[in-house]
Amino acid sequence: MTESDPANLQPRVRKLNREVAGFLRRHPPREMSQDKLDRLLEALEMPWARREENALRLVWQQELRSNDEKALALAQEIERLGMEPFEAPKPLPAIEPEEINLICWMGIAKAP
Repeated sequence: MTESDPANLQPRVRKLNREVAGFLRRHPPREMSQDKLDRLLEALEMPWARREENALRLVWQQELRSNDEKALALAQEIERLGMEPFEAPKPLPAIEPEEINLICWMGIAKAP
């Protein structure tokens, strides 16, 4: 039943990704279309491998002259890493009692 619950199929997003996504929402890059920004935000709000996360962290921790520069640098890094939005797997249908068949049975007895 775990695989049929949509709540269990949602990705676990790390703190860094949530912080960067919040920053980009507050300071969107000026030359970027809303559609492109939405796609970057969707890509941020998914689990990343440690290597990509470390690359993003380096840009996140840089001291740049303005929030606009930082937003642009973050957007460029996300694009460079080639991160794509998360596509949730379709949940499995619920298992009905009549679909369950006995495959194996084992009896265990206490030794005398």
